[in-house]
Amino acid sequence: MEFLNSDAVGHNVYWPSVSGNKKLAHNLGTWPKGEKKSFQFNDLGVAGLLCNVHPEMNGYVVVVPTPYFAVTDKSGNYEIKNVPPGKYTLKTWSEDGKVTTQAVEVTASGATADLTVKK
Repeated sequence: MEFLNSDAVGHNVYWPSVSGNKKLAHNLGTWPKGEKKSFQFNDLGVAGLLCNVHPEMNGYVVVVPTPYFAVTDKSGNYEIKNVPPGKYTLKTWSEDGKVTTQAVEVTASGATADLTVKK
């Protein structure tokens, strides 16, 4: 993953853990506008991204063990394309909500699954 600083001020990117494992913490340091820093996430889980320079900034990287995933749009809609027919467990992650799981069977014509993430 590449982290580009597009702002006129320096930024720092670090994460104190990956899914609570502090041994996976990492700090990319601080760099100026126009420069990129790269990092490859190999461990499954959620890395909460922070900035030492700007404590109000945060983001998340969610590393999953599958190529089948989606990010919801502003209305909460999502689509996961090219999923082969079969039985799966659909799992959600949200910054503010609890993990939700649901069994889903995908047929040749696809599948529909409505999920509600609760706090």
